[in-house]
Amino acid sequence: MSAPLEHQALRRKIAAHTRAAPAAADLTAALDRALGRALRRAAGPFDGLEVRLGAVTVTALQSLDAAIAALPEHGLAAALEGAGGRRGLIGLSPGLVDALVEVQTTGRVEAAELPPRPVTRIDETLTRDFIDLALSAFAQEAQGITPRDWPERMGYGSRILDRRQITLLLPEGGYLILAVDLGFDGVERSARFVMVFPQDPALARGAGAGRSKPADAAWQAARARILSEIRLPLDVVLMRLTRPLAEVQRLAVDDLVPFAAADLAEVALENAEGRVLAQGRLGQMNGRRALRLPGAVPQAAPPMNPPAGADDPELMAAAMDELAARFAAG
Repeated sequence: MSAPLEHQALRRKIAAHTRAAPAAADLTAALDRALGRALRRAAGPFDGLEVRLGAVTVTALQSLDAAIAALPEHGLAAALEGAGGRRGLIGLSPGLVDALVEVQTTGRVEAAELPPRPVTRIDETLTRDFIDLALSAFAQEAQGITPRDWPERMGYGSRILDRRQITLLLPEGGYLILAVDLGFDGVERSARFVMVFPQDPALARGAGAGRSKPADAAWQAARARILSEIRLPLDVVLMRLTRPLAEVQRLAVDDLVPFAAADLAEVALENAEGRVLAQGRLGQMNGRRALRLPGAVPQAAPPMNPPAGADDPELMAAAMDELAARFAAG
């Protein structure tokens, strides 16, 4: 399911405010060496994984769209987590995922290259140690590189199942993209490894690692507009009854289901998954039934799960949370 066209247009407008700029030559060379050494160290514990380093690409201050496009088209994509809630990305091509799985199951990288396939949880488990070692080794190898405007240490967050949701996880802004082509000794197979780190000029000025970059105002405004336009399914629930199955099976047209007058004071406004957003009272306005909402959202309301089939579950959840907060604020 793709995002609505107006959402895509807003994101393109936000991306237009970011201008790409190449990394300095000396910084590129230093990052090239740091990444190469980190990958060799990460591959060391995996018997049979004899990697050959190919071309390394280093590009700085890239837009989020450019960072997403730099990820391998298939294979493993995951979020990286840093201090202060800052996020990045990591991507392993199918060739690298398969090679890591093969050396841990058969002891060698197979000669035949497999066609791309969906990444499984087992694949993720068998690649996690390599990723963690690579991130740790790169943090150590890059310690002496100055000036640096990316987090000192990034860790593995979680696998991204739908890459179209990346724009909801990461803000638009400057990103450092590190990509390297890999080969394996003895076989004619190729692979690619990509890391994306958020950049913050404050770090280069010595403000300290972990300082969060202020959210882009245009991105915040666009997100607020997207949320305000989402149509949320709401149910007005007068009461809930529990009856024996046999009694329910006997219900027929014209049967009456009685309820007490007090039930009118306990009407709930809920989302499609049963989360109580507000409680109110049933009344009338201009000759029509209406729901008055004098109360706030109950503190014990169950967590909301996005409605099945929603076009954008993350945005739907965010919009529902904002709606609940407004009711709570009165």
